[in-house]
Amino acid sequence: MPPPRTLAIAAAIVLPLAGFGWHLRSERLHIEDRASAAASMVAGRSVKVHCPGQLRRRLQSAEIHDGEVQFRDGQPADETHLTARVCDGIGRLLDKGAALDLACLQLDACSKEDTAVAYGVAVLTHESVHMRGVMDEAATECQAVSRSAGVAQALGASPQAAAFIADWQFSVADDQLPEQYQTTADCRRPGAAA
Repeated sequence: MPPPRTLAIAAAIVLPLAGFGWHLRSERLHIEDRASAAASMVAGRSVKVHCPGQLRRRLQSAEIHDGEVQFRDGQPADETHLTARVCDGIGRLLDKGAALDLACLQLDACSKEDTAVAYGVAVLTHESVHMRGVMDEAATECQAVSRSAGVAQALGASPQAAAFIADWQFSVADDQLPEQYQTTADCRRPGAAA
């Protein structure tokens, strides 16, 4: 048995690290739970959202897609896996909620952190539409644009900030997507009359 002093030093080092790790895990689970509820609202059924844990964040190389839903025989999986940057944006929205103005999205002049909020909502909504059963990327993005304001509000955004996110997704983010993801001419701007 090590001497009491050695045990005390070890405890002084290990316990704060373990506590911090527990805190990070708790935050990740909170983001997953809230994102799962918002995704289920879009998917029309109970689905799960997964964010990477600390180890996976550190080992994760640059991923091609920020979200993914598997399809088997034309049926979508009941879950999606999101990257750390998407989950971080969702986490910021959950933390700041209605205090986020996001008018800066109209000028494409937001901070990196606030743009990450809009991007996180856009990706989560896109993957949620896939879990609804839509496979085509452009059709998925078009439906996501019309649903992202509702997802943003479900995650705590004010109605105005949610509208800014949806408009940003349609007008700014869409232009940055690969061609197969870009919305078609018949896709309506969020809030436009049908």
